[in-house]
Amino acid sequence: MAARLTLPLLNKLVTLEDALHEDDDVLSQLRHPQERDDYFSYLESHTPDIKTQVCAHLSVSDCHVCIMSIWRSGSFNVCVPVILPIRGGDQEPSTVYVRFPLPYKLGEDRFPGNIDEKLRAEVATYIWLQENSPDVPIPILHGFGLPDGQCFTHPNNAPLFSRATGAIKRAALSLFVFPAPCKYVQRELRNPFKSGYVILSEAKGDQLNSTWEIHRHDQSYRSRLFRGLARVSISMNKAPLPRIGSLMLDSNGVISLSNRPLNLYFHKLENEGIPSGIPRQRTYGSVESYLSDFLSFHDNKIRFQPNAIHSQEDAEMQIAALTGMRATMHRFIRPEYRDGPFFLTLTDMHRSNIFVDEEWNIQAVIDLEWACSQPVEMQLPPYWLTSRSVDDFTDPESIVELDGLLKEYFDIYAEEELAQNGRLYHSPIMRHVWHSGSFWYFQSATIPKGMYLLFSEHVQPLFNKEHCEKSIFDKVFWWYWGVDVKDVVERKLKDKEKYTADLKRAFGVEEPIAAADVAVKLEENIGT
Repeated sequence: MAARLTLPLLNKLVTLEDALHEDDDVLSQLRHPQERDDYFSYLESHTPDIKTQVCAHLSVSDCHVCIMSIWRSGSFNVCVPVILPIRGGDQEPSTVYVRFPLPYKLGEDRFPGNIDEKLRAEVATYIWLQENSPDVPIPILHGFGLPDGQCFTHPNNAPLFSRATGAIKRAALSLFVFPAPCKYVQRELRNPFKSGYVILSEAKGDQLNSTWEIHRHDQSYRSRLFRGLARVSISMNKAPLPRIGSLMLDSNGVISLSNRPLNLYFHKLENEGIPSGIPRQRTYGSVESYLSDFLSFHDNKIRFQPNAIHSQEDAEMQIAALTGMRATMHRFIRPEYRDGPFFLTLTDMHRSNIFVDEEWNIQAVIDLEWACSQPVEMQLPPYWLTSRSVDDFTDPESIVELDGLLKEYFDIYAEEELAQNGRLYHSPIMRHVWHSGSFWYFQSATIPKGMYLLFSEHVQPLFNKEHCEKSIFDKVFWWYWGVDVKDVVERKLKDKEKYTADLKRAFGVEEPIAAADVAVKLEENIGT
């Protein structure tokens, strides 16, 4: 097979040289383009079913499913635009989006049930926000279908009889102090797709990302944005939750806080065959147990990702940092917030998920599937205000720039908090988290790919600046990760060799087989 200069990933081409130096599992990613094409073709072949579901959920007689070329594909979902006929006093047709989760990005083949988990958490969050924080601007959830076939419709579009019987059932259950189902009406309609779907209204405004670089240096634009972000957070914090976890909608339509705190890294890493080690039904009553399990998730990334370790030195650096994270955890958790309060938090609140008007007033926030209940100290201010990634703050100037912007944000947050609640609560906590360095610790603990750099750049210097520049810390501390650490690293170095060979073969580069490997193969053949 002839060597190939590049191979396609989902959003770019990659060379062998770049793939070999990448920290992510590129071999796993190489299969995604074909999986995407197959899944999109499957959805396209089910265009009549998409039309049928939309008509049933929206109570319309007809609609138009847009062609594949204008579908909107993100990291974990594809949105199929569907144009509805003009109704009532509308001047023009409206558009809804049928959002399908991408099985090949969510680890469904390795961890069956991930799609169901994601969908039930997403719709539960939409419904919870509608009922508890109606001033948070989110798209309308018109209806949804779950992988088990169940379908639910917004009460405004459900038949009158179904709405009435649902209301009576909820009243009776509430009277006898039983969990009552949500107001969405279960239909006799069945989900015809192999995965589930949600139907959402079109988000108002434009993505913040589209005008970010144009206006981000204008304080008046930033002020309006910061005020909107503060109002969203303050509204959601008015309804504290009893534990750390994710909301979940069960088969009876009842919403409860009964799932692990699902953020995007769970399914992202599970998609690469890395188990989280956290059962779906686990929730947490304290911050330490939550962070301890998340650090164990980091352990699994080292144990199960084939190219997690590049060399002996790299192994010592990564593992020593992870051991240091465990050793210093107590320094960043204040006792008064150890057992709560906990609040529903939009953990994927970045510029592409915020829609604004021309003046940067927030019009909508989208992609709610990774919302979960978090400790108040882990409700972190946005790091993306300087257009840097979270692991790109490697010089003093970048820190100073972020510090100035966060001061603006904290001041506006405090103004909003006083205006709405009459007292300050969350804004002083955020200031402390930022100034104490807890901000960087919590980012390091919950972002697997950025853990080492965030620890070495921002957490470790709080304790000893010299250790960041000398190898003695790594040489000593890595031994305390586990009693089997030496064996694990030896195995991981062999995994990396095999991964490199497999990656080269994927690019059509065949290496000569070593004599020792030939002898091993001969012995295996003779033995069989």
